[in-house]
Amino acid sequence: MTETYDVVVIGSGVAGLSAAMRLAMGGAKVVVLERSRLASGSTSRASGLIGQMRSNVDSTRLIMDSVGLLREIEDRFGKSLFHQTGSVRVAQTPARVEELQKDVRVSQEAGLAVDWIDPPSLEERLPLVRTEDVLSAVYVPTDGYLEPPELAEAYLSIGRQEGVRFIENSPVESVLVESGKLKGVRTATDVFSAPNVVNAGGPWSYLVAAKGNSRLPTAAVAHYYFTTLSDSGVRSDPGEPTLRDRENRIYSRPRKGALRVGIYETCPVGCDMERLPDNFSMGKMTAGKDHPTIRALVEASARRFEGISMRTPMEITGGIMSFTPDGRPVLGELPEVSGFFHCSGFCGHGITQSPAIGRAVAEWILEGRCRYNVTDLEADRFQDIPGLENRESIQKACLECYSNYYGPAAAR
Repeated sequence: MTETYDVVVIGSGVAGLSAAMRLAMGGAKVVVLERSRLASGSTSRASGLIGQMRSNVDSTRLIMDSVGLLREIEDRFGKSLFHQTGSVRVAQTPARVEELQKDVRVSQEAGLAVDWIDPPSLEERLPLVRTEDVLSAVYVPTDGYLEPPELAEAYLSIGRQEGVRFIENSPVESVLVESGKLKGVRTATDVFSAPNVVNAGGPWSYLVAAKGNSRLPTAAVAHYYFTTLSDSGVRSDPGEPTLRDRENRIYSRPRKGALRVGIYETCPVGCDMERLPDNFSMGKMTAGKDHPTIRALVEASARRFEGISMRTPMEITGGIMSFTPDGRPVLGELPEVSGFFHCSGFCGHGITQSPAIGRAVAEWILEGRCRYNVTDLEADRFQDIPGLENRESIQKACLECYSNYYGPAAAR
């Protein structure tokens, strides 16, 4: 059976759901095709931090806009989503202090409120945090956190109200292209005809792109965090700010009275999505404390938080991120196919960016332009870069970017 739409969105993570919602709000007839259950991929395993400090003004302003749009989504959804607790970032070395100073200047240029705080103020905000090695810290009062599944639920609810159709358990088998123009997609049972397709397949995005004879420079990377259990004795008030400690490569946030901590480790593990079984469920990903990443995570957390050790009772959660060679998303068309819009490679920040990214994609498709300066995010920016000609080289570059993500020269 053949069905006709204005836009087909592949993937039901927050990026695809936000784009579908905004496209439908703009009058488009939209269908979302999901290979498994709705919002069951990376979104279901995301940690949920909302942070606006970035290394350039355009990226900072885009996320600032996302925070404002979150409030609009909450009003439409009828439920509070965003816990605006603020965030703290610490620096323990002169190089980290200089890095922090540069990012504060960027934030101020973008119009983001940032306050310098001293160790006593840090201890007051985050009682569990060790401060003896902290040289400097900043506090962003408008940052915070949310629960990613709740945000996905909001996008789904509003999307349905706007007429978006959602189809689960419907993996795309081929992307239909004629003379360099997108014509639609084919699943095992149906053809969905459309002049525009949004590839929001998360870690599967590069495989989706290949179905349309395009090479997307993203790679899938395993990522882990832990959440302390109720009997751990490690408690975190829900109103406490989130934390980023780039020297120790960790981030943290409250989670219903517990503490959640994740890591960007130095030796990441890539995931070949093509080799995963058809019934693969990201919801079952976990690891034991003997896993090298988990050991590094716990050891780094113990350096920053009182009460954390290898004996601390905790739940370990694993997921898969979609990364790019420069740590920024890929948005828009590639030269091979017009009408094939890519929306992927969020490098762990899909939750944070999704409100504004969804609007940007919708404007791009419906109006031919968007309100944001997305030059640094355009999908074709890697086309002429030597060393990114094949899947092996792309994965190597993406893994290197991940390993340096909390390093001195990290792109955020």
